[in-house]
Amino acid sequence: MNDITRTLVFIMLALTSSARGVDWNQQAAADAKQDRSVLAYDGKKPNSMVCDTTLRELPDGSWILFILAGGDTEPSPLNYTGVTRSTDHGKTWLPLQPFDVGFPRTGATIGQGPTELMILNGRCTLFFSTHSRHWSDNWRSWFIQSDDSCRTWSRPEAVPGRLKERTFIRNHIVTRDGRILLPFQHYIGPEAESARMPLERKFTNPRNGVLMSCDGGKTWSEHGNVRLTTNDHYFGWAENNVVELSDGRVVMIIRADRLGGVLYSAESKDGGRTWPEFAAKTDIPNPGSKATLYPLGGDAVALLHNPNPSHRSPLSLWISFDGMKTWPYRRVLVSESCDGPKGRLNYPDGFISKDKQWLHFAFDDNRHRAVYFGAKLPPLPDNVR
Repeated sequence: MNDITRTLVFIMLALTSSARGVDWNQQAAADAKQDRSVLAYDGKKPNSMVCDTTLRELPDGSWILFILAGGDTEPSPLNYTGVTRSTDHGKTWLPLQPFDVGFPRTGATIGQGPTELMILNGRCTLFFSTHSRHWSDNWRSWFIQSDDSCRTWSRPEAVPGRLKERTFIRNHIVTRDGRILLPFQHYIGPEAESARMPLERKFTNPRNGVLMSCDGGKTWSEHGNVRLTTNDHYFGWAENNVVELSDGRVVMIIRADRLGGVLYSAESKDGGRTWPEFAAKTDIPNPGSKATLYPLGGDAVALLHNPNPSHRSPLSLWISFDGMKTWPYRRVLVSESCDGPKGRLNYPDGFISKDKQWLHFAFDDNRHRAVYFGAKLPPLPDNVR
């Protein structure tokens, strides 16, 4: 292809992407031909558990993948934080290794699992949770930091305030005015509980909000106490994600187990400072599984999720160009698990490439495989760049 031809192709793509009548189905089919996928880790029984993947690009250009690993169920005292790296953009991966979070895998911290890796200004901050046997036992949340691309780490510090207990920290965003927002899902008591009490009786009606920092992560304030239902006996894993839109609104999506087979959402009109008391139903189907949001610029937002109200497959990429009002671009990335249609595709998590050409992410394939997937993104319309 000569330079003139390349220029003509670029012009045609730009015109197509900005046209009102763009055929997003046709664009999705073309993008799918460029996708790539690599098996990063395959758990072997016993101790085969794979869950809650976290894929990031490090300051030195390498990639790191954290997973909650170990045992055959989750939660379990056998769960630990596993880590693998790639130095060739996901083509090959090092053998999975146990990661030392700074606590012994005994007693109150025997169970361990990562929830978010925040990378800002060359510093990596890993948020993780610990428990003594089950999430109902000594559940605490912590963070550690690295300034050398995850080679050495600081000592663990507790997540601030009430969130140090019964809380998961989720995927951060940086707002246009430079503030850091970290979504959290927090569970209310009861404090006194029977050892034989079912899990759904130990934690009540998750509260969702964001930790906010205006000074680069030195100090934090808590905002929001969003609930899904008035029923304080409700139990579900919220696994919330947030995104900022072009007018400064921050939208949060929330997993809503057994509440109609859809995602819920809440909106902050002042950049994450205040939130409604309750989230509302969306029309986005979801079986009760983690979904993740990725800003693409302007009001363009990518969504990784299971668009099936009753099962965690397929795994799909949806894109909105109007601030999550509509989702014209819809593409199935993985149709079913490696173990067949009854298997589940879980916990997608990753990052957008610097050139906004790719969504790189990992997911757990039916609880025993960690899979890297590179999804080609479509050219963005000019009005959303």
